[in-house]
Amino acid sequence: MQTRYAPRKLDIEVLVRTLVAEHRVMKDGLRRARESARVGEFDAASTALKEVDPVFRQHIADEEATVLGLLIRSVGAKGAEAEILVFRQHRPIYELMQRVAELAKLSPAELMKSQADLESLFEKHTLAEEEAVFPKALALNSGQPRGG
Repeated sequence: MQTRYAPRKLDIEVLVRTLVAEHRVMKDGLRRARESARVGEFDAASTALKEVDPVFRQHIADEEATVLGLLIRSVGAKGAEAEILVFRQHRPIYELMQRVAELAKLSPAELMKSQADLESLFEKHTLAEEEAVFPKALALNSGQPRGG
């Protein structure tokens, strides 16, 4: 049975700082998994991904409930369309993480491609959140007009 993650009750500024810090934690876990798999240490790679899993799932719960909720309440679904597209990347990222975690079922070539795809998608995703989504949410929360 999978654990259900509830959004943390944090002030939006504290939550955004936490989410940015979690991006670094998750990127580090993905890097450790890639490096371990590259040298044939599949148990270590799998362990690294299993450590990222609960962080990622809590992270998604917070982003979708709190950050996206704030955006939709403030500017409506149409006004938050770009951010909704960013958050739609959560599922493909998670599915790729699950695929890479099933290391024994992948050929070395499939593993390297899946890991490269995962890291690339995750990098683009976190950049979009940190440069566009989070600043917009913070600006809306403080009542300041947003740029761009």
